[in-house]
Amino acid sequence: MDIEKEAVSADGRYEDRPWFKIDNAATLYAAARTKNWTRTFRTAIVLDEEIDPKILQKALDETAKRFPFFCVQLRDGFFWSYFERIDELPKIVPDTNYPYRPIDLGDNKKPCFRVLYGKNRIVLEGFHSISDGSGTKIFLSTLTAHYLKLKGEKITCDGELVLSAEDEPKEREARDDYYTYADPNASAKNPPRVTVHIGENEPLPSYVSLIHGICRVEDLRAAAKKHSLTITEYLTAILIYTYFNTEEHDGKPISVSIPIDLRKRFPSKSLRNFCFMTDVTFDPKEKDEVAFDEVCDSIRGGLAKKSAKEELLSAISSNVSAASNPVLKIVPYFIKRIFLKGTYEKVQHTYTAFFSNLGSFDFPSDVAKHVVRVEACLGSTPYQHFGCAAASVNGIFTFTFSSGNQKTEKQKFFFRFLSSDGVPLRIESNVDYRG
Repeated sequence: MDIEKEAVSADGRYEDRPWFKIDNAATLYAAARTKNWTRTFRTAIVLDEEIDPKILQKALDETAKRFPFFCVQLRDGFFWSYFERIDELPKIVPDTNYPYRPIDLGDNKKPCFRVLYGKNRIVLEGFHSISDGSGTKIFLSTLTAHYLKLKGEKITCDGELVLSAEDEPKEREARDDYYTYADPNASAKNPPRVTVHIGENEPLPSYVSLIHGICRVEDLRAAAKKHSLTITEYLTAILIYTYFNTEEHDGKPISVSIPIDLRKRFPSKSLRNFCFMTDVTFDPKEKDEVAFDEVCDSIRGGLAKKSAKEELLSAISSNVSAASNPVLKIVPYFIKRIFLKGTYEKVQHTYTAFFSNLGSFDFPSDVAKHVVRVEACLGSTPYQHFGCAAASVNGIFTFTFSSGNQKTEKQKFFFRFLSSDGVPLRIESNVDYRG
């Protein structure tokens, strides 16, 4: 199936269809999947009371209709993979100690995501091809708010983080905005990739460990300010410093891959993928020792430069231009997939670690008063066995290591350094909550 660029309906209402193309960023995730692995995200909202499964299921039934572009399953066509709509609504399942079970791709009845519940936790796990951190954030926030509403709470829908489950989906929410905003005149050559330090790995046999570091936003901000860094820069610097000090270093640069939400630079309302991966790199120049301040000085301001609209426009335009190559369109997908999978593997070897900061969940006050904290987690890949993610709500910040590695030296070093730098922490892990 050769899938052309979708048209936008004139009145802005979402026009449901049996299938639609995957977005520009999702192409690599779809191609790189294996029988036992899919690129998976996990986001959780912890409430101040125990979850009622029956009400949560009703909330999901009604919320899922508001997000029809989430209720899809991946299919392989002759020329491209694509999404097919799934009419059967997903069923909630109990959470367990072992997150990130592979998403069932190719299933005729289940969509590419699942909703889980624990004692007081609502969890969304999904295949990264359907959405990015921002889209996931809105889906889970809307589901949680609707759950509270069905429990009898008076809930405000702000139209930003919390949508109304009763509203009709909008066409702009389902758009692939990489194509909307790409400018063929702005495309640029990709810079050469440097060889970076790749972390050691002793894989766990069958599960992923989660370790959360929980602190106050004001403490974290004060520590970052002390080093003249933003919170994201500060945590990235500690992550780089951690890798340098917990592994036998090979003298190569340490690079952290960070997603940039393009909605902050372009007027997009898409709930699908619309982010761009950039990197923050520190080159120790084969030194045996480096000071933390040296790392801070090296990366300070770098992320802001790479987040400039002109830089991002060039980058996404180059990606769209490559995907729109007319010769590529006539190549069968099974051949494309070989090259796309190889490209994904090469990209995975251009960074040492991955860190995503979803920022603050700024709920309306009538929702926020029921939320204890939020958690963002990233699954490992066959090439990178640590995922780092963070999110905050109500002044409480949670940084999470998700790991398929038996060793925990990095987590210990990271959190001990953070604590010694003036940020009091509470540590939790997935062995602390069961079901």
